[in-house]
Amino acid sequence: MSKNDEVFLLFPPWKLLRRFLLVTVLLLLGTVYSGMTLLTQYFDTNPEWLLGILFSVGIAFCLINFKVSQGSYFCAKILKYYALFLAVICLPSFIILEGNGYHIATVINIAFMLLSFYLIKGEKYQGLIKYQYDFLKDIKDARAAVEKEMAKVRQRNRK
Repeated sequence: MSKNDEVFLLFPPWKLLRRFLLVTVLLLLGTVYSGMTLLTQYFDTNPEWLLGILFSVGIAFCLINFKVSQGSYFCAKILKYYALFLAVICLPSFIILEGNGYHIATVINIAFMLLSFYLIKGEKYQGLIKYQYDFLKDIKDARAAVEKEMAKVRQRNRK
């Protein structure tokens, strides 16, 4: 067993966790850039609304990402299409924004979002979800077995 394949009690293998963390950081950066582009360039939003909307989207992203870390395949699928959505909403900025700096930043953002989409579909990211799903299932099974044994002991003590 190699060093990266070691299994620890509380944490998944490092090679799976690295992929999850990379996707999380890329999606957070993409959320900020795409959200700022969408709200400031397309809709001309007030700063109060801008912060409120970005904060709300950030909280929703964190909740969905947490469910992925708990082994939810459905939430992983949501994140996969969220990455595509973030890439698509930046495409009109090539027409709206002027300047090479904006174009370069937009291309980088779109590349990061497509990379996130690819990584979420990948074997290591899906392996993390399976690992976490199995881990939490084992905990639930162990809890149920302990509860069953405790119920037996309680019944014996009542007699």
